[in-house]
Parts: sequence; structure tokens; C-alpha cells
Amino acid sequence: MAKVKTQYVCTECGDTSPTWLGKCPNCGAFNTLKEFREAKLKNEGSGKIETGVDLTLAANQSGEAANGNIQRLEVGKTEVDRVLGGGFFPGSVTLFGGHPGIGKSTLSLQIFLELGTGFYFSGEESRDQVFNRAERLLDGAPSTGIKERIFSTNALEDIITTVQTHKPKFVVVDSIQMVGLQDSRFGSVSQIRENAEVLLKLAKSTNTTILIIGHVTKNDELAGPKVLEHLVDVVLYLEGERNSELRLLRAPKNRFGSTLEVGVFEMRGAGLQALTNPAEFFLAERALDTQGSVITALRDGVRNFVLELQVLTVKTNFGQPRRTSHGFDLSKFHLLLAVVAKFTPFSCEQHDAYLNVIGGLRITDPAADLAIVAAVLSSRLEQEIPADTVVLGEVGLSGEVRRVQQLDARLIEIEKLGFTRVICPKIPAGLEVPKSLKIEPIKTVAQLLPVLFGKK
Repeated sequence: MAKVKTQYVCTECGDTSPTWLGKCPNCGAFNTLKEFREAKLKNEGSGKIETGVDLTLAANQSGEAANGNIQRLEVGKTEVDRVLGGGFFPGSVTLFGGHPGIGKSTLSLQIFLELGTGFYFSGEESRDQVFNRAERLLDGAPSTGIKERIFSTNALEDIITTVQTHKPKFVVVDSIQMVGLQDSRFGSVSQIRENAEVLLKLAKSTNTTILIIGHVTKNDELAGPKVLEHLVDVVLYLEGERNSELRLLRAPKNRFGSTLEVGVFEMRGAGLQALTNPAEFFLAERALDTQGSVITALRDGVRNFVLELQVLTVKTNFGQPRRTSHGFDLSKFHLLLAVVAKFTPFSCEQHDAYLNVIGGLRITDPAADLAIVAAVLSSRLEQEIPADTVVLGEVGLSGEVRRVQQLDARLIEIEKLGFTRVICPKIPAGLEVPKSLKIEPIKTVAQLLPVLFGKK
């Protein structure tokens, strides 16, 4: 019988320790060391190495496509294929994470139904529950032959045997925490790592594409050891606010495509539907000529989003003014309010300030800085920003307005949506500007008042 070796593995950095410690000695994280039992290898310590295989002969005898012309497994849902880089790579393993209730299982089931092939293994729901959800997603379309490809099991041995026997093109495992080998401890570090290794070998040996759904921790990280993300080929992450219909699909890791692509979805009764034109979603209910409202053009990955920001300032009734921000970093909002107080005639010391990103998107692009400053000034002046105007630019602590990345791509998106005026940093030399746009470059925050409102 193989000797079991007990170690403690850090879920943050993967470092190991022979005993439990409250603080990881490698990365300094607290309470991250989890027990991991690893069986000793048969020949470990004996100095004997088993005879290997000539890899050149094995490669020549395999059925792999020549010259790298491998046909990807295209989902047919444009946003998913965009994020994956053209579809699933055959024999790849994809880890799919997101908050509970965000739509991981729904989107995975939609992908399974779109492909019309493969197996769906659920360790969390019964077969009838999954099939009932599939019928709702199909919305009246024929469901013949689907239930026969849906299974409810927690036994990883059953999944392995089924895949090795039928060699399907595509498999969904929901979730990696709820399946395991016999006598494994569900949800433990060792069980999750073992599952990942087994499924990875299964995918490579059968050339089956495997999509694994994973849970996340309260810190928005994928549950399990960090080595889990290193083992898989692609990591997908679905994010969004629970009270918003908007969902964003990202690929923090992608061995077969760009990690900058972003897929945009809207949650509806029939599942997640792609938003090919997100601006319609963000600007659909915008009221024209509203105080404290401004339009800006932000960039997330390689996607441009033209959306609305709103700021409300009111006289405070307390000694300490309140600051609230939804969809934007609160500390950065404090910083921009300080810039307004320093470089414009409007002090914010006696006013509460509230910021909201319309549509439920969470933004980190510094190009939103100038737009937020403009919205604050609009609210304080109680004067509207013209509806045809877009404001964008990064703001420094000295009140200077700095250039933003990919300004040309943003201007093209702004022109497509019918806006005619843009207030932004100075246009770099050689940058082509759409002829229908009136560009008004500014160098400092103080110049916003005369440019926007005609006031000094």
C-alpha cells in the first residue's frame, strides 16, 4: 500500500509546509494553508526510472492534424467564440468561474445545447432538474435526444468510463467541487487538484473538450489551490451585479487566444443573450439635458463602451459629507472630488456626493476621470451638459488632463452612435479624427468650465 504523505498547501501561491501555519511563509497570506495528502510514488526514492516511449514515433503515429490546421469547436454564440479566440480548442480543458447565481450553469448549458453534441455531467442537480432548465432555454425548440446526454453523478470514475467509451467532442462537468474519486473529500484542496489532473489527462487522451464549472470564494477567487488555474488551458470568468441584467465574460487565461476580449450578455428569461451593441443597453433610457449626467467612452480589453455616468451633489445635513459610488472605486472618487475643490471655484466640503455608473458596469478605465469631474461640475452648477457631447480623459493630481489609450478607436465608436462633440486631451500628432466630430482639447480641469458651460 502506498504511503500517504501529509502536507499543507497555500491556496494563494501553492507553497507547501510540513505543518499548519497561520501565515504562509512565502506570500504572507493568512489562514490559507490547507491539508493535502499525497500518496508516495511507487518508485520514489528507489532511483529506478521506468522505460519511456520514443515521442517522435508516437507523434508520427497519432492522428493529429498536420501543419496546425486544427478545426476549433465553434459555439455559434458570437460573444463566447470571441472570448475563446474562435471557439474551443479540441482536447482543451476550460475552467469556468463566477459568483453563485450569476449564470455559470445557465451559460454552460446554453453552450452544450448550441453545440448539439457531447455530455453534461451534473454533480449538483438531478437529471430532471437540468433537463427542465434546458427546455426553458430552448423556449419551445425540439428537445429530442437531449435528456439522453444529461447525467447526474458525483463519481469521477463514471465520468471517465463514459468519456473513454464514447469519446464525445464536448463535455461539461458541473462542478469540480462536487465530483470526485471514491472516498475523496469533496471540496478539499487535494480532491480539487486530483480532479483537475484526472480531467486534464482524460481530455488529452480522448481529444475531448472539457468545460469545468468551479466555485469562487468570498474574495472573488476560484476556489481550490492556485495550481488549478495553472493546470487548465483556459480560465473563463462571468461577472456582473446580481441586481443588474448585464453580464461580462472574460478569459483571464487563454492559451489559444487573447486575454483582452470581453463578451457582453444580458440575462433574460431564456438565458444569457449576446449584446452585440452594448451602447443601446447603456443609453436606452437616458433622459436628455439632465443635470449631473455625462456620456463617456471607456475601454475594457479590446471593447469600447459608450455609457452614461451620473453624479448628484446636495447640501449636507451632517458635519461629515457622505460619499457613495456604485460601479467606480470610491477612493478614486474621493481623489477626483479633491481635484475639483482644488482647481475649480466649487468646494465639495459642504456637499454630499453620489456617483452611479448606469447599466451596472464596474469601470476601472482612467478615461472616466474627466467625465466624472464634468458631471460633478454640472450638478454643482445645476446646468446640463449638452446631449451631443462626450467627455473623456485621465485626470492627474495637479489638475492636468492626460491622454488615454486607443483614442482613435474610441472616437470611431462615438461617431457611430451619432455624437458630434468630444471634449478630451490633446489629440496626438498623426491621429486621424472622424470628420463629423468636433474635437475640443483641454489641458487642465479648470478649462472644463469655459468649454462646457461658457463660464470662467
